[in-house]
Amino acid sequence: MGVDVELIRVEQQGTSPRRRRDTQVAVVADARGRFTEALERVQHGGKTPMLDRIDPYGLLELSPVEMPQFLGELSELVARAEGTAEHEVLAAVRRLAEACRDDSDLRLRLVGD
Repeated sequence: MGVDVELIRVEQQGTSPRRRRDTQVAVVADARGRFTEALERVQHGGKTPMLDRIDPYGLLELSPVEMPQFLGELSELVARAEGTAEHEVLAAVRRLAEACRDDSDLRLRLVGD
């Protein structure tokens, strides 16, 4: 069980959600559960309200406006990371979040199993 992190480009003409088209740009697959394990160590500790919203069985989509807070809370995960594999996954998630922060057409989607 893991939480995959997807970077998606949103194209939408008008305001109707039916006209929205999502295209996956990049993904960090969490097949071994490294991101999920790191999340579980910090969630609901009072320091990471945005990360607390991530459900290992649900879907959460974040906008570029939310990326500064997400990146700040991600630093908490990095500080508590255990081992090289977790550090590598968190670095890959950080790269996607930074790309999202810098482009208003991108979204970060966290997809649980």
